Amino acid sequence: MMAANHSRKDILMDIQVAERVDTMVNVTVQRWGNSEGIRIPKELREQAGIHAGSMLNAEYVDGTIVLHPISVRTTQIGTYRVPRLEDLFADYNGTYQGEEWQTAPSVGGEA
Repeated sequence: MMAANHSRKDILMDIQVAERVDTMVNVTVQRWGNSEGIRIPKELREQAGIHAGSMLNAEYVDGTIVLHPISVRTTQIGTYRVPRLEDLFADYNGTYQGEEWQTAPSVGGEA
């Protein structure tokens, strides 16, 4: 029996291709308030590992809209999964200084 001459990278690529499951479904763009959107069927969400609160990168490539899940650690809040606060503020160094905005004329004694 002759051993196959494959690198580890080739084997991992073969495994990834073997595990890939292609599903194509038709969806309809729907109006939601002032926006428009699509609903992604459950079987596609499960295959892509996305859920309510998942962040996706959307791009337009050669006439096709392509969505890529963004790997973000999340936490469950009620029925939603949201990014973890620790990760959202990981780059924050404490130097933010807020400022007041004058949105209306002063009324009374405030100054």
